[in-house]
Amino acid sequence: MGNTSLVSITIPSYNSEKMIPSCLEGVAKQTYPNIETLVIDSHSTDSTRDIAASYQARVILCEGKLLAARYLGLKESKGSFVVFVDTDQILEPTAIERAVGMMADYDMVVFETQSYNTEWFIPKLHSASKQVINARFGKPGAFDPTRGPFLPRFFKREILEKAFAAIPEELIPDTIHPDHATIYYESYKVSQRVGGLRNAIYDIEPDWGKLWKTQYRYGASLRAIEKSYYGNLLRKKMAFGPSFGRPIVAGLQTLLLAVIIKVIGWMGYHFGRIS
Repeated sequence: MGNTSLVSITIPSYNSEKMIPSCLEGVAKQTYPNIETLVIDSHSTDSTRDIAASYQARVILCEGKLLAARYLGLKESKGSFVVFVDTDQILEPTAIERAVGMMADYDMVVFETQSYNTEWFIPKLHSASKQVINARFGKPGAFDPTRGPFLPRFFKREILEKAFAAIPEELIPDTIHPDHATIYYESYKVSQRVGGLRNAIYDIEPDWGKLWKTQYRYGASLRAIEKSYYGNLLRKKMAFGPSFGRPIVAGLQTLLLAVIIKVIGWMGYHFGRIS
């Protein structure tokens, strides 16, 4: 696999018309020349699919939830490398090219994440949280799925194929969260060759309404996966990230965000419905 290997970028979507143009524009601006883009859509009722098609993305309808969309993206893709990107993320223009250049030494690559927007209260908290989290980037244990806060987004295809083969089939259709952490947990069993790429991707941070909706839904979804052998590990370890760190101001903001997320998730877990 040389530097012209096909890279498949898979993007799960649902009613994402506000954010997916920025996401797909980030893909279009990549300096790497051989990319296919797959948007795995859960029957959006807005213009998400039309926007994706206008960017020459291949649109595939998914009947399951988020873990199923990740799996369908893998099955439908053709690349030697598979990348997980979400609709609220924007790739740095050289990210794919730099990641491909690392794959002689690694089987997976963690993308360091920055905040794209930092205006208003909730985005500022997310930006502070990333400052605290990224201080651990690449340090011992940081990329261990049982110890660190990071998740890879760039995979050799065969790693993902082996990881999904190990996930119980009955969990795939209805798992929403923690979908990505579940995949990484199984991928890390296959290989511990995990690298880190600085300045690779940007999150479009949520407003209060989106934060509430997302974390409430995630909380409700934890009820299903906790019954599996992933539940205890992933719910406690991966659900809400670190709660404090330095510098002090950013650490306090991170703690506040973690508390907000945990409270919303608790409410979702006890009162929410999985949809």
